[in-house]
Formats: sequence, structure tokens, C-alpha cells
Amino acid sequence: MTREKIGYEIGQKLATKLAGVVDEESIKSTAIAAYKELQSAVSEGSFRAALTHTKKAIREAFPDKDANTPGYYWTNSGKGQIERYEHLALYYCSTATERWEQPREGQEVEPQVEVEPQVEVQPETNQSAQTTLDDMNISQLQLDTDTQQMVESAIAHSGISLADFVRKACQVYAKTVTGKVGQYESDLTAIPTKDLLSSATYKTHPGRAEELTRRAVYALETHNNNCTEKSQKWHINQTAIQALTGSKPATIKAILDLDNNESKYRTRLNDHNVKHELNAYDNRKPGRKIYDDIDLASLVPDGFDVV
Repeated sequence: MTREKIGYEIGQKLATKLAGVVDEESIKSTAIAAYKELQSAVSEGSFRAALTHTKKAIREAFPDKDANTPGYYWTNSGKGQIERYEHLALYYCSTATERWEQPREGQEVEPQVEVEPQVEVQPETNQSAQTTLDDMNISQLQLDTDTQQMVESAIAHSGISLADFVRKACQVYAKTVTGKVGQYESDLTAIPTKDLLSSATYKTHPGRAEELTRRAVYALETHNNNCTEKSQKWHINQTAIQALTGSKPATIKAILDLDNNESKYRTRLNDHNVKHELNAYDNRKPGRKIYDDIDLASLVPDGFDVV
């Protein structure tokens, strides 16, 4: 697997873990863990290139915002110095590792107060003095102001206690995370192409674009190999695959990785296009679109026979 692919997949896993998380400390610890995982997975010379693709996956999952949003921070760094709100995972998943130990500018930090040592008083009974969930108040959850207001409002509308609300929230979030992990690991080979293209069930599946790309390449090769005239054939490139799959250009570009000599698609596509004497200009067919000639769902109904 290429360094870019490794970086992108680690970024996708990080984004899955951070779905719905807005607490800065949680985002920080999860992002740092992903950064260290990437360090272990690639060589030192390949690390920066791989990290770029990790950040690309984070940005796709958490696009920049124009307004202050929980889980984001204000910045104008980078090319163009555009003012924006960027996800905190990008702040901490950075080669500037000194950020891990220092408070972020603008971050609210609890003042350190020196407290006189107190003599520990042993309870008169053997019962535990530890605070239980039922004894907690909302301030002990250390939520940001906006989140705390949302939680208070939700509790008021639900009519349940804070403890029961936290229990239910944990249950829902646990199901969401485990569901996404299961979805990420699932094999899409048996899923019909028409479902991958149109069903809402698979629209957010992290493996959808790669599986559709695999099928689109096979469909284009099959179509061209069966054509009798060059005018009927299509040059296989990023634009053609994007048109057949409906995926984002950046996603297809990352999957094909044609600038990388180790890409599994680079030699395959080059050899096929040379075999049929095709170039990008061959895809300029007035009045015809690629999906007029190639019905991906019909030509490749599922992923079983795709090579």
C-alpha cells in the first residue's frame, strides 16, 4: 500500500472516530493517536507526504466553516491566509508537535489555584465517597458553552434526569461508532452497482468510491475491448471515472494516484490507453456523454467478476 493511501485511510478512520465529538481534549487525544499511528506505519522520508493525505481525509469529513462551530478553531494560516474556522483535528494532527503540550491560543484554560493541603478525613462508614453519575451536575461534564446550552435544552424537553440523558447519549453514540466501524470493514463486492450509485445506505460508506472506481475501470476496459471503431472508445482517466461514479474529483484522484510510480492503476491505465491508441482528446465526442455509451450498473452489475 502506498504512503498516500496509508495516510488517507488513517485520516478516514480518525474522522469516523471523531463523528459527533466536539470536546477539544477528546479531539486532541484522538488526533495525536492517529499522528503516532501514521509515524509507525510509514518511513520518516515518506511521513510528510502521507500526513498530507491524512489531512485531506479530515478536511473531506470536516470542511472549513465560515462561522464558529463546536470542534473548530479560528485560523488564517496556510496558502492565501484565508480567515476560516478549521477542525481541531487538523490543528493537533500536525508536525508542530509542540502544540500537544501548550495551550492553544484562544483556548479557555482553567486557572491554577494553589490550595492549602488538607488533612484527609476518613468517613465514619465503609460506604464509598465516590461521586456517582446520579450525583453529578452538568458543569462537571466540562462541556463548552454552546454544547451545555443544547444539552440543558434537550433535557428540559425530554423530561428525564441528567444521569438518564447521559446514559442514553452514551448508548446512541456507541451504536453510531460501532456501526460505522462495521460499515468501514464491510466488503462491498456483493453490493449491486445500482445500489452503490443511488442508495442512501451507501452514500457515506468510506469504501464506496474505491469500489465504484474498481468497477468503472473494469467497465471502461470491457467497453473498449469490445468496440470495433476507435471513435466508439473512451480514454480511461480521472474525468471519465468521475463521470461514471459520481464521486468527487479529489477522491478519484487520490484513489488512482497516477503521479505515483507505485500506484496499482498507473501502469494498468497507461497500458490500456496505449493499446487502443487513446488520449484525452478522444473523449471529446460532440453530443455524446460517456454514460450514454457505458451504463455502469448494467455492464458491471456487482463486484464479483471485476479484476
